[in-house]
Amino acid sequence: MTANNPGYGETNIKRLKRNMTLTISSLALMSAVITSVVLYQSYVQIERTSISHALNVARIAQRSISRNMELLSLTLDSMAWRYRHTRQDEMPEQQRLDFLLGEKAEATYMTAMGIVDSEGELLAGSSSLAEIMPGNYLQRDFFATHRDGATPGLYVSRPLSIRLEKRMQVIVLSKRLLRADGGFDGIAFMVLYLDYFRHLFESLSLEKKAVMSLYAMDGVAYMRVPYDEAFIGSRLNNTPNFTRILALPPSAPDSAQGSYFARSRQDDIKRLYAYVRIPDTPWLVFVGHTHAELFHEWDRMLYAALFLAAAFSTACLYLVSRLREEFFRRSTLEQQLEEQARTDKLTGLLNRRALDEGLQEAWHKSQRNASARFAILFADVDFFKLYNDTYGHKAGDYALVALARCISGAVARQCDKAGRFGGEEFVILLDETDAAGALHVAGNIMSALQAMKIPHERSPFGRLSVSIGAVCLDHQVHHSIEEMVKAADDALYQAKRMGRNQVQLALPASSPVGSATPLSSANS
Repeated sequence: MTANNPGYGETNIKRLKRNMTLTISSLALMSAVITSVVLYQSYVQIERTSISHALNVARIAQRSISRNMELLSLTLDSMAWRYRHTRQDEMPEQQRLDFLLGEKAEATYMTAMGIVDSEGELLAGSSSLAEIMPGNYLQRDFFATHRDGATPGLYVSRPLSIRLEKRMQVIVLSKRLLRADGGFDGIAFMVLYLDYFRHLFESLSLEKKAVMSLYAMDGVAYMRVPYDEAFIGSRLNNTPNFTRILALPPSAPDSAQGSYFARSRQDDIKRLYAYVRIPDTPWLVFVGHTHAELFHEWDRMLYAALFLAAAFSTACLYLVSRLREEFFRRSTLEQQLEEQARTDKLTGLLNRRALDEGLQEAWHKSQRNASARFAILFADVDFFKLYNDTYGHKAGDYALVALARCISGAVARQCDKAGRFGGEEFVILLDETDAAGALHVAGNIMSALQAMKIPHERSPFGRLSVSIGAVCLDHQVHHSIEEMVKAADDALYQAKRMGRNQVQLALPASSPVGSATPLSSANS
């Protein structure tokens, strides 16, 4: 029984094809999900390992800097103690200098030390001070800060540029000296080469294109490796990530250390940045590892996975396409047939059936919405039978095609519709259009046809012309779309009776006459 039922067999084939398509799609989706999860987990693991490694490198630099800053701070304390508790006026000059300055800690990177009184005058100091920092110290920031009481402990100046044998970048570390009554009695200071940080950072193991830098909490840059002298003294506090770090409260988990991904402003390379604060100093140590280097192996795995996924997806798509090819072919064919069934073969406009559907749709819309409005134009070629008799049916077809082009050019909105009503008659539906708009479109059609200058020797106008009847929806007068089409047709014949080559607007039945718009008026 079932063998004689073709519909049953066709349904089973469609169901089988649909099930096979769903199965292949499900396998492809499952494979994609599993691959994505594995790749994501490996990415997270590499990111965690990279952050941990970068933080470890930053902590090594942090401990070294912190330890040396403590030693330098103790050296300044020792200088201050000797200054307060000895009778220096009884010592020879050289002995007094040796006693006050003592032994230089980190002597390789320290260029000078000195003691300044409360008036900014140098009491004792290294011989190089006369060359690198001559004169009174009152206006020096490392002196004024202690004098004004803003920094009770160790003060670190901003980077300074000095010249001895060559130009060097330095910072000044200073501490306040106090009198017996606790008043300000000057400062003890030392000048430290910034090369100390440069050599420290370069001694740590960093891969190619990695960076390591030292910033103050106010955003001033003190050092960067790879070294760039122009970088020292610049500011970074206008970047979003640095601003976020500074805004963290001291008790926040990320206040002492943290990490983030960002693109460098210096070389436009994306890096993983890990930072650590150095206790009792105004500094942050940053370590930046390039994203491309960190995820090099992961990228290779990603490309391999993408290649396999692409190959698998290609195979799935091929199978699915073969299964659905016939359906697409049939759908395309049906669509083409539907378009042909709605299009007039000669003019390319809508045919009578499609035109009737558009008119009915416009009417139903106006019934649902009382404020909706539309207009209908009914156009007919003047003296068309005489034209056919004179020039032949082929020329007549050309004349209809020419008029169709004029109509298409005048009706530019997608919501409007134009079609061949039959023979040499055309109907144009203008959505949301009043009488003035309908007359304007009709005038454009007539002007366009006149501009084509198609000769018609048996017409009193000497050229091919068209007469048009127009009607606008009036809910009080029109009770069906057929009544509107008839009103437009009546207006067309009124235009014919009044001499042709003009537009006639259908007015309500209470009006004694219609409103005719000849061609010359339509063009104005």
